[in-house]
Amino acid sequence: MCGQCGIILAEGKRDEKQLTRLRSIFTKLLFLNELRGKDATGIALVGNYGKYHLMKRSVAASSFIRQPKFHEILESLSDSTTLVMGHTRLATVGSVKNITNGHPIKSGCCLATVNGTIFNADELFRKFQLLRFAQVDSELIPRLAEHHTQNGEIILGDFLRSLQHCKGQISAVVTSVLDPQRIIVLKGNRPLSLRYHAELGALVYSSDGFHLGSILKAKSWKRIDLMPMTCAVFNIADLLNPQVIPFNFIKEPWSKNHD
Repeated sequence: MCGQCGIILAEGKRDEKQLTRLRSIFTKLLFLNELRGKDATGIALVGNYGKYHLMKRSVAASSFIRQPKFHEILESLSDSTTLVMGHTRLATVGSVKNITNGHPIKSGCCLATVNGTIFNADELFRKFQLLRFAQVDSELIPRLAEHHTQNGEIILGDFLRSLQHCKGQISAVVTSVLDPQRIIVLKGNRPLSLRYHAELGALVYSSDGFHLGSILKAKSWKRIDLMPMTCAVFNIADLLNPQVIPFNFIKEPWSKNHD
């Protein structure tokens, strides 16, 4: 079990008070997701023009959010930011000491966080002839995204067809830093909840819906319901009207026979 959280930001202007509020929301969500994994924490902040910041540490979120670099990165959140994504890791496969195993995982121009386990990842790395640098099975998701990228754009149909070969549990958030206006949200058979605030122009997500409810108490937050086994592609030009299509893979529950 790992935790994912983040904010997708629509096009538009925000004052400093609103930006500070968004930074606070993200920090609180990352801290709360520590309950889902304390072995490592990571964030990525993606902006227009291919700019991004990535930070990963082998510490729990409660320690991570006290580090100066975390605040330095979060202070750069602005109207040119399209996505800030976070992950808290509960280690199964892959050494905690090797931060390459932490999320977000970058592959070429693609960034991803993943919650779940892909039991046949080794087989699929060979099938698609993908490079591999980490020990974790979840590296497969950003590698497949990169594999199906043309001119910086993830070719959605090809990417989703490749995911059909996966066996296990998957929910993930994926983007290309060269196409930062599109964010791919994969809600498979692992939890992921979303809420939208029109005035802030922000779509907030977290693995645990209770966390969103505890932080986003105002009625102005609109619940965005995605069915399991759904891919939603959010464009920052119109966050309330994502492209929503089904995606499939071989669903298999966790077993003690899998590490």
